[in-house]
Amino acid sequence: MSEDAPGWDPAAAEAETRASLLEILAETGLDEGTIVTLDLRFEAGRAADRASFVAAMRAEGYRGHTYEAAGREEIEARLPEKIPLTADRIWAEERRAAQIALAHGYEPMGWGFEAP
Repeated sequence: MSEDAPGWDPAAAEAETRASLLEILAETGLDEGTIVTLDLRFEAGRAADRASFVAAMRAEGYRGHTYEAAGREEIEARLPEKIPLTADRIWAEERRAAQIALAHGYEPMGWGFEAP
């Protein structure tokens, strides 16, 4: 699978990331650029290969854990370093991780962060 995989629209995902960040900044009073720990979530598809996905994410420096939500396997991956809370940086990480996920049968489910 590639970023052209059915079910994942990079343009829509980027627009959603940008809109979500604006909402979060307005609701929390955090400043754009605040340093945060970014988490990315992925849901297993029918052809998911957990071992190869986890290995590929670790090779890119991500750390994470697997859990079950609503009867489906999900993986939450955390960047090893803190990043500035900006739409460009979040989208760059989200897109990079989504490409890895899609190649291993996982669907991107969104992002969150641990505030300072």
